[in-house]
Amino acid sequence: MNTTDVSSGSAPVSRAGLLRVGLHLLLAALPLLAISAHVFGLITMNWSAALLVVPLATAIVALTVFAPHPEERVILHGFVWGMVACALYDVFRLDTVYMLGWWADFIPTMGTWIIGDGASHTAGAWVGYLWRYLGDGGGIGVTFFVGAAFLGLHRRPPKQVVGAAVAFAVFPVWAGLIATVWLAPRGQSMMFPLTPVTVTLSLIGHLIFGLIMGLGFVRTRSAQRFWPWAPLRRGDLVAALAGDAAADSRPVLPPAERPFAEPPPAPPRERVAPRHPSGPLPAASGIPAASGPLPATTGSGPLPRQDRPGPAHPSGPLPRQERVGAGHPSGPLPTATGSDPATGRTRTATPPAGQTLDPETWALWQRQLATTIKGRRTHRWR
Repeated sequence: MNTTDVSSGSAPVSRAGLLRVGLHLLLAALPLLAISAHVFGLITMNWSAALLVVPLATAIVALTVFAPHPEERVILHGFVWGMVACALYDVFRLDTVYMLGWWADFIPTMGTWIIGDGASHTAGAWVGYLWRYLGDGGGIGVTFFVGAAFLGLHRRPPKQVVGAAVAFAVFPVWAGLIATVWLAPRGQSMMFPLTPVTVTLSLIGHLIFGLIMGLGFVRTRSAQRFWPWAPLRRGDLVAALAGDAAADSRPVLPPAERPFAEPPPAPPRERVAPRHPSGPLPAASGIPAASGPLPATTGSGPLPRQDRPGPAHPSGPLPRQERVGAGHPSGPLPTATGSDPATGRTRTATPPAGQTLDPETWALWQRQLATTIKGRRTHRWR
């Protein structure tokens, strides 16, 4: 048996939610009220079934299928367990009716009230027991499960839950049945006579019904996590009917099905310009202060020569080459000459197959030429 306690929802009771649950409770109460109304002569069951019960049941089924609410899972559990309790009640009742003969079975007669006078006993039995299980048993189960959810009985120990279900089956269900038979002018002739045997048997049957319904509620109490409202407190129902409570009937999903909440966006952070050791730098127009001013670019002349230590030549260091001057990139480049003391040959600083190199390429080529070792490729930059 599942006795795990489950936390209920936290949404306030709203008028829209009460209206939706109220439709289910109205449909659950109509089958029993239709019997009492027929016995008292207020309206026949043929009219009440055709004009009230069947249209309302069709509308609620369509509404549940196409626009379901989470609390309807609790209502469905109550409907199923009400029918199960009614079936086990009938095991005891039919044994005393058809095997022991202690009282008569008025359910087939009730079926003829629904389909009209002149119906056969067999047809009345089919319709009557269908009405009993779907209407009476299922309706009582829905009423108890909804009331228990509103009162928070799923938080109570199983003994208290079963005791509340048995008490509900006795009063108002059994007490209402006995009152109908006793107070109606033709109640005993239309249903069953009130004798110590019939009163005792009907009471035992309703105790069985309440016991099974309570055990079913304890077994399916985990479905209470789909109930969207917290248990009622004093004044909550009055506030909901008056419209003071917030109309928030959104379902509270179980922890495994809840979506993760997105964190709020972080506030924008101000960009602070770094402080220069010598003081703040002036911000250039159109450039953020954090990036600082752009360095000044050099002209189109050659870059200054950087002394790079190279490997020593076996015959000694090469003589420093004299730079005549840097011409414009669009004009001819001057030729730098030098002699190699090891071979006696003249080394030219003019790059092969090119007289219009840019200043940077020119400077790199000059440095490569000055550090070239004999026996290696001349035009390979390292």
